[in-house]
Amino acid sequence: MIAKFLFALTALAALANSPARADYPERRITIIVPFAPGGGVDMVGRLIGTAMASSLGQPVVVDNRPGAAGQLGTDFVARRAEPDGYTISIGSPGNITAGAALAANLPYDQKRDLAALGQAVTIPNILAAHPSFPAMNVKEMVELAKSGKLKINYGSGGTGTSQHLAGELLAHTLGISMLHVPYKGTAPSIVDAISGQIQLTVADPSVVPHIKSGKLRAIGVTTAKRSLALPDLPTLAEQGATGYDAGNWYGFFAPKKTPPAVIRRLNQAINQALAQPDVQKTLLTFGMDPTPNSPEEFQAFLDVDLARWTKLVNDVGLKKR
Repeated sequence: MIAKFLFALTALAALANSPARADYPERRITIIVPFAPGGGVDMVGRLIGTAMASSLGQPVVVDNRPGAAGQLGTDFVARRAEPDGYTISIGSPGNITAGAALAANLPYDQKRDLAALGQAVTIPNILAAHPSFPAMNVKEMVELAKSGKLKINYGSGGTGTSQHLAGELLAHTLGISMLHVPYKGTAPSIVDAISGQIQLTVADPSVVPHIKSGKLRAIGVTTAKRSLALPDLPTLAEQGATGYDAGNWYGFFAPKKTPPAVIRRLNQAINQALAQPDVQKTLLTFGMDPTPNSPEEFQAFLDVDLARWTKLVNDVGLKKR
């Protein structure tokens, strides 16, 4: 009887100290953004974090911890943050899937060290050309590349970015050669495409104003389906790049051992934030499609995304960093 009594007391104490209690959260929640302030990941983290605070009843603040292409801040959450639901992170392909496929010695493993909370947005990359580029669509690009009349090049925001790998996957899918020209960010890649220093750029939706002004010409979006934010732009897949899908995304994560009840509560708050009309309007304005889902759906998506980029890296022989 004494042993049972002591066991019951221990169990009650553990329950009382568990972050899975019904009164979670009891204090401020911090979102680690592993990139510098002002970028897309930071904007989405702040926007959704603010909306989450209203449903959670506690402040949600952003802590920017940039470095090593997003790996430093992600590593902090994956291996050092307490799994109590009070420190979470937001990630992207560069520090979760594409980055993992290209990394020789990544200090963390997403599936082992992080729990998927939920996706936030899907973001189409856009293949845009200088107006003088001879090909108007994917079919003409293939014909041009195979004719030998012009060696096609494209710029991206840097080696290992979703834009870089989107270009590599497109060339591999089409069976053509495209020279990658890496830049230190999407903006300088767009600038050089406008000036004609490069023929093509694979860029995020920040390129859209330059397409509307006529400085660049859109060939298509890299997602499998047309974007809700950019419905008039055709996909590259529908133009003949069969099976091609190379969209960008942002999503939320917690340390792996975070209690399931806390994960569910955070997922609920993320999805409630994405359902708010003002949040949806802001995201669509920036070319991002709100993408609510469950932790299980998000993890299944991540598994597919990692497999896609790992296969590409191996098939093409991309050098690991």
